[in-house]
Amino acid sequence: MLMIDTYMMNDTREICQELQDTYAQLTNLLVFVTNHEGQLITAPSNIDDSSVFEKYSSELQNMFKTEIDKLQGIRQTILSDQWVPGVKWLIAPVSVDQSDTGMYVWGGILIQQGTLQSIITHPNYVQPESGAPADFIELMRSWIQNTGEISPDQEIFKREKITKFAKALSLILKSSFKENRLTQRLNALNETLITEQSIGNPIEEITRAVLASSDLADVFGFALKTAPGKYTIMNSMGMNSGTLGGSTFHEGEGFLGQAVLSPQSSRWRDISRDPRNHFFQQNGLDSVYEVQCFPIRYENEVYGLLFGLSFKERSTPSINPQFEETMISLMGWYIGNHITYEKMEKQLQRFKPLIELSRMIISVQDIQRVMFMLVDMSLNLVWNPSASIVVHRSSEDGKIQMVARGMQSPKGETYAKDIARRYLDNSDKPAASSFINPTTPFSLMLEYPIVYADRTRAVLCVAVSNEQEGEECREILSALAMMGSVVMKSVHDRQQYLSNSNRFAHILHEAIREWNVAHYQLTADAQKIVQEFAMWGGISKEEADVIGRACLMSCTDPSMLRSFPHLFQQEAEMIEDYKHIHDDQSILGTGSYSKGGQIMALAFAIATAGDHDMRVVNDLQINGVDQGLVSQFRLFVLSRHTLQTEINLVEEKAPAAKALTAEGAEGRGLDAIVKQFGLSPREKEVLELVVKASSNKEIAATLFISEHTVKNHLTNIFNKMGVTDRAQAIAAVFNKSIG
Repeated sequence: MLMIDTYMMNDTREICQELQDTYAQLTNLLVFVTNHEGQLITAPSNIDDSSVFEKYSSELQNMFKTEIDKLQGIRQTILSDQWVPGVKWLIAPVSVDQSDTGMYVWGGILIQQGTLQSIITHPNYVQPESGAPADFIELMRSWIQNTGEISPDQEIFKREKITKFAKALSLILKSSFKENRLTQRLNALNETLITEQSIGNPIEEITRAVLASSDLADVFGFALKTAPGKYTIMNSMGMNSGTLGGSTFHEGEGFLGQAVLSPQSSRWRDISRDPRNHFFQQNGLDSVYEVQCFPIRYENEVYGLLFGLSFKERSTPSINPQFEETMISLMGWYIGNHITYEKMEKQLQRFKPLIELSRMIISVQDIQRVMFMLVDMSLNLVWNPSASIVVHRSSEDGKIQMVARGMQSPKGETYAKDIARRYLDNSDKPAASSFINPTTPFSLMLEYPIVYADRTRAVLCVAVSNEQEGEECREILSALAMMGSVVMKSVHDRQQYLSNSNRFAHILHEAIREWNVAHYQLTADAQKIVQEFAMWGGISKEEADVIGRACLMSCTDPSMLRSFPHLFQQEAEMIEDYKHIHDDQSILGTGSYSKGGQIMALAFAIATAGDHDMRVVNDLQINGVDQGLVSQFRLFVLSRHTLQTEINLVEEKAPAAKALTAEGAEGRGLDAIVKQFGLSPREKEVLELVVKASSNKEIAATLFISEHTVKNHLTNIFNKMGVTDRAQAIAAVFNKSIG
């Protein structure tokens, strides 16, 4: 068996670790990789403190080795009991070379539905008999207690993801292994083939130089595979080479077509009356006597052919024909290695952006944004990109969404309708694989169905220049489409969840109207204030949605809300906290209640005040609510008001007091802060944008500086003012504006 370090080194190790981190986050499992001796190959992912793996590395290695010895010969992912029956680990084999399994992916822990109680009462859980370290046993107990039971569907999902991670890991490591082995073999061959004159020359020139110096044949040719089963003669050299250059042939067709099917070199003599000679006659070579062919291959993959043609039987043979044949055979092998190396480089270059995309795309919560990312990434994964399109149907209203690059109307729309007819209209029977469509108006199109919720919901289509490129890109684009399926399903499920939550919340809110119209209006006003606070920049839209629903349902018993499975758990907690804040103002202190409950208290206070909210906000003091949040809310309420009055400029006897507008208050507060703490002009500009709730990115864009420079300015501002965050800085400005 090959040593692990042979194929897992440098960038490859980093890529594998990043891929593992992504799958661990996706499955919510502790994931790590060991070799067949139980030694850790990667750092454990999805664990807060991995020191126990370092502290007890020998003991844990022995545990893992014992389990691996039991699993000799496994070829698929298994679910194994560990320590206590019912405590499951997923173990997936990773095969790197043609010998036995070299690595194992471990994913855990899984507690199957209905087994948690029997686990924690098992004798081995209470008094462990295994030789595992006490710290590790305690850590296992903690995991078991904090790991919820999973349904059979969830178990299948996690098993599939761990299996796919193991397969992806195998593919990456195989590529790395082949790359390292190829490098060693190419270096050895370079010492034989490359002279000082050929250093730096492309492979075609080296091939031409080697063949031109040989007297084994009169004409030499160099053909490469350009499509599955199809070859093109790229170069021909020698006197009377005719029109061979650019000609094509297929596997099994004529002498050349038969030669590419043979693993060894081939030779035919006295071919003038052989029907297979017709190919050469078509290209102006009427008197070929002998054909010698040397396949360009690496392992079992054929990339092309080197061949030589002689016009007559040689009366004076080459000084060393065996050496010439060996040299040309080596040349074919060398070219095959070179092509394989380039292909693996391309695949590795494709994997890196795919892994980077996987980290970003899992956080996207908008189907159309996912479509844009799939289109952009698909064009980056194809070497000669021309066009890409994603067609998506989310409803049955007869409309589809289309995102495309490199396509113009009406061809793009016509093709999208054809995709919808062939895939989406029959979505009850999901398509399971990709399809190369040669009949489109955009050359060859690779079409990948995107399936989720048991239906074909979308199709990713990418144009390629030829079938050979399509074959090379098929697997990586399939992985991209699979990633799109996972993320679109996540977005779809979240949208369904939000739709149900909002619908039920409004039903419960409408029920209030029947018995308390005033409270019905008050809760609606509070929700509106929360939404305005989000638009102002105080909280995110997602937070505002949850807090707004909690406002609408504030009259509902939280215990009843918790009876809705997976719907109103956050809202119930916020309502409880809000009621505690509202009902018991004798308790001092802050920080013991959720942020949502505190914002509800502030929103209802402002909603209750109605037109007198400015008077209330100046004296606003609610026990249990963070003062920084109160100060932020004051500035928000101030920004809701616009000053409108008339000023008499005739016979004005005394200057009238200026009313305080939001802009004036901010300006007066800023000037006072600048003077008190000695802020620079640039620091004042940054603080002014902070008060207006601008993000670091927005500040950088406004002032034409980098985000890093913005962070440096904020650090200096906070140090000078003696505050620790934005909220405290905003509060200080507001207090100066009204003080």
